[in-house]
Amino acid sequence: MSEAPWPTIEASKPGPSGWRRLGLGPAEAHQVRTDLGGHGPLGTLRPLVSFVQVSDLHVTDAQSSIRAEWLDRLGDDDSPLRSVLGPIGTYRTQESLTAQVVEAMARRLRGIDTGPVAGGPIGFVVSTGDAADNAQANEVEAAIGLLSGGTMVVADSGDRGRWEGVGAADTYDPCYWHPDGTPPGEQVDRPRSRYGFPLVPGLLDAARRPFAASGVGFPWYPVHGNHDRLLAGTVAATRFLERLARSGRKSTALPAAITDAELVGLLGGSERRDLALLPGLAAAPVRRVTPDPAREPLSEPAWLAAHAGRSGLPETERTWYAFDAGALRALVLDTVDAEGGWQGSIGVDQLAWLEAELEAASERFVDRAGRVRKGGGSGRGVVIFSHHPLRCLFNDWSPAGTRRVLTAELAATLSRYPCLVAWVNGHTHTHGVLPHPRHPDLGGGWWEVTTASHVDWPQQARVLEIAADGSGQVVLACTVVDHAGVLDPDPGELASIEGLAGWSRALAANDWQRAGPEGTVAGRGGPGDRNVVLVCAGAAAAGG
Repeated sequence: MSEAPWPTIEASKPGPSGWRRLGLGPAEAHQVRTDLGGHGPLGTLRPLVSFVQVSDLHVTDAQSSIRAEWLDRLGDDDSPLRSVLGPIGTYRTQESLTAQVVEAMARRLRGIDTGPVAGGPIGFVVSTGDAADNAQANEVEAAIGLLSGGTMVVADSGDRGRWEGVGAADTYDPCYWHPDGTPPGEQVDRPRSRYGFPLVPGLLDAARRPFAASGVGFPWYPVHGNHDRLLAGTVAATRFLERLARSGRKSTALPAAITDAELVGLLGGSERRDLALLPGLAAAPVRRVTPDPAREPLSEPAWLAAHAGRSGLPETERTWYAFDAGALRALVLDTVDAEGGWQGSIGVDQLAWLEAELEAASERFVDRAGRVRKGGGSGRGVVIFSHHPLRCLFNDWSPAGTRRVLTAELAATLSRYPCLVAWVNGHTHTHGVLPHPRHPDLGGGWWEVTTASHVDWPQQARVLEIAADGSGQVVLACTVVDHAGVLDPDPGELASIEGLAGWSRALAANDWQRAGPEGTVAGRGGPGDRNVVLVCAGAAAAGG
């Protein structure tokens, strides 16, 4: 078993100004995890299926009229609502550079032909949801172009001659980072004065430059995420919001009539949003921006049509589907509650489809009455892909009264099928690996692998390899991958995609809302969440 050939990118402790710089650390050895049984050491591994997961690209139209960056202030450490709401995520200093980050990752992936642990060829890429940030047509189009390649990506909207988003000098607001500096007579902005953010003159104009997309270089499959379907990943597009998206009116602050309690009802922990408040946003202070019809919120049929013929999504009217890759049966779930809320769930029709697929792949399984039964026995191992992790499936919001399937029911269902090797997902923007035991009559278990985002620190993807050791024991090897961005860019490195992506990663490592007590920004998880070899006890080396 080989070690990962890639060094680790690490952030320093905050300097005197509060700014954290990035540098190279040592390559992280793979930890062998036998939480579910099985044994190590593993010796030479025989590759079965290898693929790449990218997640939470959050390709962002940072100049959109329908974004509400001012909501993000409610998550700052001096906000009275911080303890209730936590980080908000409607504004990031690096949000203008999301397309360049995906391009830098695509360039990195084009240089990886085989898995670093078992050495098998990479077969495909899965993008596990939230490829767009605000469910807009232009964001989805850009994300597809970046993954597919062969097209010009225009990371700009509205007036093509100037930057119209927050951070521009002509709409100066000290709550946002202004990389070009402070206009005469204004106070230094909060990110620079409190957290040591640098001056990077010309960055916003550089971010708007069109560029040719490389593409990931492999067949790729999309997964539906809440930010692909819902505005800000939370709210279904009402007629009012659709009109706002097409307009040239951009809100700049909270309407005075909306109280803190009402905001908690709209943004807080409950998935039952008080959407009746939304029309009240029409009374918010606004400024004029250039309208752009490409900001239209995207419906589910439109999302499917946008991917047709440009990804591995089969011709279907559903956002959940299956595909085969060698010894693997891949099941793609749609965990988005289209009625609203950023957490997930699935419908009963999707659950029935999932059970039928798992039964067909299992030699034997446990039925709902607890009896061991003979299955279809296709001999394929199964990997589930979704946007939300299992623990985030608690959104039962359904105004029409339709039953939603939540964490406990789905966990009990999955425990009854020995064909399941892993569930691969994103959403949390943090690396994580969790073991899940099977039904006692089956033994062993399956692994849940959650991968961090491309918009927040550490902006990494993951290579996953299903392989078998000499005894036929199946393992899942996971290795995180950094994009090709410049490691520690200087203010002059704005001419290349790598320089701009490097700035995005550095800014993400300094996100004050996601920082812990010592300035460490969440996202990397622990060593057992990154480079690991997971022993899949009880799984057969199907197709081997």
